[in-house]
Amino acid sequence: MKRRALGALAVAVALVAALVVLWPRGVEVRPQVAESGRFRFELTPGSTKSGTTTLDLVVTDRSGNAASGEVTVEPAMPQMGHALAPITAAPVEPGHYRVGGVGLTMAGQWEITVSLSAERVVIPLLLT
Repeated sequence: MKRRALGALAVAVALVAALVVLWPRGVEVRPQVAESGRFRFELTPGSTKSGTTTLDLVVTDRSGNAASGEVTVEPAMPQMGHALAPITAAPVEPGHYRVGGVGLTMAGQWEITVSLSAERVVIPLLLT
């Protein structure tokens, strides 16, 4: 009887240990940077989990000065044929823009196209 209880306990401990080691972890939120001929775009997502999120953008010229103008983002997941309509980012302060309520509903590799004037960059974003 004790052997069975010890065996069951060992199996339970091994199962919990395997779940801890193998359970998928989220991707750390960190700024993603892309540069065009005139601007530097830094995108920071509110979360790297699929669902509704906020995208913060810092846009500067090549000298580091805050850029101004209308900034748009176009999230797309080309592998799955998903794309959202362009969204105009709201200015927070000079060179800092924010887009809230962005529905990135599927885990995987997204491509966020950011535009200012005639400049466009594509910033990859991995979601879990």
